[in-house]
Amino acid sequence: MTNWRGPGSPGRTTPRLHIRRWRDPRLVLGVLLVLGATVMGARLAAAGDDRVEYWAVGSSATPGDAVSPDDLRPAKVRLPEAAAGNYIRTDQEFDAPLEDLVWAHPLTSGSLVGRDALVSRSTARHGELPLSVAQGAAPSDLARGDVVDVWVGPGPGDEPGGQAVRVLQGVRVLGAGGESVAAGGSLAQTVMVDVDASVLGPDVISTVATGHVTLVRIG
Repeated sequence: MTNWRGPGSPGRTTPRLHIRRWRDPRLVLGVLLVLGATVMGARLAAAGDDRVEYWAVGSSATPGDAVSPDDLRPAKVRLPEAAAGNYIRTDQEFDAPLEDLVWAHPLTSGSLVGRDALVSRSTARHGELPLSVAQGAAPSDLARGDVVDVWVGPGPGDEPGGQAVRVLQGVRVLGAGGESVAAGGSLAQTVMVDVDASVLGPDVISTVATGHVTLVRIG
């Protein structure tokens, strides 16, 4: 009969655990393969990104305002070839020093800066357009510096069913006050707005003079 010999008994060998060292060629090879795949993937992703960096506005821009470096931020986009030349890339120079430029037309936050969005301060031409605005057709706290869209719809004596149209977009209020009597007999105030002279055509002037003007504040 054979007696059982426990651990450490003479004549028996206890198996040892072999810990694989980091110098194991197979382990090193695996690490190198992972690193190589990561680097290759990053290079392929960069090569496949055909977006171009253009200038965009960080906040809304108002016609006639000076252009500040704080107004601009880079934005990577992919544009059709036919439209790419209409916008200013970050690696391109402006037509004049930035401090000599003003905004030519309104831009909302995030919009790309088009080549026609900036004009030299010396060539910018603006006119002052007075608007007769009936009570309730403008914000009650409208003040100088506010930016508004000008909508014109049917007046009190016009046929119902007519639609309002926006005749001016993003114009700055120069002043408000001077109550008068509107065409329908109600009280109205005169609001002076700053308008790019290029859009002050006879059609705009006649429309705001004969229709019911409503001001929508946008900034």
